[in-house]
Amino acid sequence: MSTSIGQYGNAGAALILAAGIKEMTLSQQTLSWQQSAGTLSETYAGLGSTRASAISLTPKITQVQAWQSNVSSAQNNLSATSTALQQIVTQAQALATSLLSIGGTTTPTTVAAATTQAQDALTALATTLNTSNGVGYVFAGQASTEPPLKDPTSISSGTLATTIAGIVGSLGSSEDPASVMTKTTSAAADNTDSVSVFSASLSVSGSAATALQQSVLTGDNTATVIGTVATQGTSATSNSTGSPIRDLMRDMMIVSSMNGMSSSTNGFSDLVNQLHSSLESTISQLTDMETSVGVTQNALTSRSTLLSNMETMLKTALGNSRNVDIAEVATQSSNLSTSLKASYILVADMKDMTLASYI
Repeated sequence: MSTSIGQYGNAGAALILAAGIKEMTLSQQTLSWQQSAGTLSETYAGLGSTRASAISLTPKITQVQAWQSNVSSAQNNLSATSTALQQIVTQAQALATSLLSIGGTTTPTTVAAATTQAQDALTALATTLNTSNGVGYVFAGQASTEPPLKDPTSISSGTLATTIAGIVGSLGSSEDPASVMTKTTSAAADNTDSVSVFSASLSVSGSAATALQQSVLTGDNTATVIGTVATQGTSATSNSTGSPIRDLMRDMMIVSSMNGMSSSTNGFSDLVNQLHSSLESTISQLTDMETSVGVTQNALTSRSTLLSNMETMLKTALGNSRNVDIAEVATQSSNLSTSLKASYILVADMKDMTLASYI
């Protein structure tokens, strides 16, 4: 008798062994996935008891990352704004110093030098106000894609500049220093399209412009106001537009229009003193703006640290719910591989078994 046992009596054992091999093969595939991906399963369904936790944590991590991105964008905006404000403060301080040089007895030549300096400063101010952070204009507020100044190249020759020049030119004849300040302030605060140098969205009162500041979400129901709007400020008065940047622009235009004057010009010295006083107030307000930006930057830095810690905590919790112990998986995979090899050897041996093997 040489009939193979695997053909008859051993058939049941072979089926059981084949089923075991299939199950071990599937387990080996799962372990291979876990080793390569570092997670328990390719899908949430395979996570078992930790599935609900993993599902709830993933969107929370995504939200925290979105807040982090908002903070990063805001810091980029504020960094550019801070640099620009520093430049504007420097421009204002230089103009104030220039006014001191013509505040006493002075000649037309000295005034002409101050006039040229003011014209250059006005051009520089226009360029600074249209500063971009690569995404939008930092002084444009919510309308960040729209340049704050419609045409910075014509800042010295536009309607506003020529209107102010006409008023200043009447000093000593039809205008006294007080009326020059009042009328030039009114012109600088004029929001009509033909006069205002600012975009339509920024040609509003100082208070209305302040409400146009951007804000970003940095947490659950937490919005942070960021940046500076070119025309923001408070309510206007007879000698102030309410906006320190507008006041600075007005003062630069006034000084730019003083060419040909001297201390002998009726009302000149008084006007210079009023301008200097105005600039001191403007510099103080601009410095406050710069400080406010710095405070916001510090607050966002702290917020970023908090969000980073939160993200780390959530990722750790997510890892605990879906990640595997690589060392343990490696051990299981090695043991399973040994069992599979033994099973394949047994299958091969069973194919060669005959009844004589049992006698």
